[in-house]
Amino acid sequence: MKRRDFLKNSLTIGSGSYLLSQLPFRSFATPEMLPLALCPDINDRVLVIIFLKGGNDGVNTIIPTDQHDIYMGHRPGIGIPITGSNGLIELDNTLALADQVHLNPSMASFKSMYENGHARIIQSVGYPDINGSHFKSTDLWWSGGDGTAANNSFSNGWVGRFLGTTFPGLYGNPIMEFQDPLGIQLGDRKPSLGYHDHNDSYLAANLSQQEPGGLYDQIQGIGTPGHQVLGSSEYEQQIAYIMDVENSTSVYAQRITEVFNAGTNSATIYPATDLANQLKTVAKLISGGSKTKVFMVHLGGFDNHAQQVQAGTPHIGKHAELLSDLFNSTKAFHEDLTNLGLEQKVVTSSFSEFGRQVIENGSLGTDHGTLGPMFLFGSAIEPGMTGTNLDLSDLTSGGKPSETQLQYDYRQVFRTLIQSWLGASDSVSQNTLFDAYPIIPGLLASNVIVDPSCYVDTYVAQIQLQAKVFLEGFYNHESGNSMLKILNEKNLIPLDQPYNVAPFNYAGTETVENIRWNVVDWVLLELRDESNLNTIIARQAAFLNIDGNIMDLNGATGITFRNVNAGSYHLVVYHRNHIAIISKDAINSRDNISYDFTKDLNSAYGTNQVKDMGDGSFAMYAGDFDINGLNDISDYNAWNNNTAEIEQYINIDGDGNGIVNNQDFNLWKKNQNQTGDPLIQQ
Repeated sequence: MKRRDFLKNSLTIGSGSYLLSQLPFRSFATPEMLPLALCPDINDRVLVIIFLKGGNDGVNTIIPTDQHDIYMGHRPGIGIPITGSNGLIELDNTLALADQVHLNPSMASFKSMYENGHARIIQSVGYPDINGSHFKSTDLWWSGGDGTAANNSFSNGWVGRFLGTTFPGLYGNPIMEFQDPLGIQLGDRKPSLGYHDHNDSYLAANLSQQEPGGLYDQIQGIGTPGHQVLGSSEYEQQIAYIMDVENSTSVYAQRITEVFNAGTNSATIYPATDLANQLKTVAKLISGGSKTKVFMVHLGGFDNHAQQVQAGTPHIGKHAELLSDLFNSTKAFHEDLTNLGLEQKVVTSSFSEFGRQVIENGSLGTDHGTLGPMFLFGSAIEPGMTGTNLDLSDLTSGGKPSETQLQYDYRQVFRTLIQSWLGASDSVSQNTLFDAYPIIPGLLASNVIVDPSCYVDTYVAQIQLQAKVFLEGFYNHESGNSMLKILNEKNLIPLDQPYNVAPFNYAGTETVENIRWNVVDWVLLELRDESNLNTIIARQAAFLNIDGNIMDLNGATGITFRNVNAGSYHLVVYHRNHIAIISKDAINSRDNISYDFTKDLNSAYGTNQVKDMGDGSFAMYAGDFDINGLNDISDYNAWNNNTAEIEQYINIDGDGNGIVNNQDFNLWKKNQNQTGDPLIQQ
């Protein structure tokens, strides 16, 4: 057997600094955002998670070779002999004797993958204070929690937190660079808690009702609010979870269908099982161009309190059938990916909510236990064994493995996968709530591990900023701290952004079907490079709310700039008849802060660039009718040549009431000779 030494060239990357400000964050199909020369292309990397529902019996899955006598003593009815035609499978005799294991006879496919360098076992995985309830323990695994009081009741999931952080603003809002759902769940109609993000929104497509062709055609839970929790009791939470099937808006239905139809499977023969069909569907979607980051599939039936094995022939029975399905299906899945040339893009992991008791229960079954093994699959995996065998003599009074034998917290495994495989930055790990759990070295082949210098905050380059600004002419002096929306009330605001004319010549195509009730007018935003204020990074049209907050076209506070790397920028705000302003301070997009031009005379770059409104608020100077950054005679001439215009959307209407009259002249007159900063004069 030719096998990579899983200790060789292992790279510990759980600590150390990284220079995010110097990195180009990769984005899909964006030529200007190319990866660093020494960084792997992680944009198309995928994580597939197989949930073994019911509590897999790890003791009858992975049997310590040098403890076989102890094992048989605890399991006289369901224990499997180490020899004979139906005996256990020896995995790897190159390991130290204390680390050697034998496999359940149904795991021939796992051994094949292991010998081909595509599988790894992680021993004694769990979490502190393991909960014996199927529902609650499943909840804890998917939420990133544990049995301690501090981590016992997270209302959202680690996958959702990870996806919501690395794809900000894309939930239910596909863009050209990323048209696919962030996650896809198969095999269970109930939307998993794991996909709920910080806002309790479900960030996945739940594909159910599998067709013979392999596609799950009912799309659930896209673009809907989070699940409703009925109460605080465990019963009410369980009922709420069962009822948690979100209504569909079919945001991704067409895209999923297109990707599925564009994809293919190779000649690989899959088992005729539901799990195999789920994985076959995943392979076809990836083949068709899906960029979905995390797929979740399910295999149920592991809660074997009775008749786990067939009496007298413990190598067959329910548990053996499940293990055969798991490993035969996984092997076929990765063979299919290999034949399709996609194997290098996918890592698969499996887990169960808890293990079983070491001592059998007298009904040819096992009761709920504690620790259990996890499995990793794929060409990117470093084959071998992580951790040491369970001590089958170190048991609780109930026959469970003592929790003092916990070797790896499951959150360590998943942090390793999202950081070392998917390239998530330390800040992403922190937002996922995994930052306290160290990366496990040696799980992945050294040539695929993402170096810390290549970590990313987001897979699609974009930043989100918030800002507040008042327009002097539109300012509501009676109420203060707000603006009038007379143009809106008269239905004069155009549906298309108005800055496609000189001097702006902005080529953006922003348009809406209707103007929201709280919109004052369009504004044009611009990002300038912090290190060179003459360099324009991006421009975008947006709406201005009556309270001064800049809004996106959907009415949400804040604006998202696509294809812009995280970093520090100065923000410029342009309006059709007010002198433009630029932020005095750079805005760091990673800080998630709002820049307020309305509360400080020195908020704008330069001298005296915002006007004191006399009530503690500051606004952009009105009167720049020809929008060149100066209030001069040319603005007067523009006004004088267009007096008496009524019910018009026109630049000379400085107070935004749809009428050109002396009120607009007075605005210009009060600000005559006011000069905008030369940096942003047109």
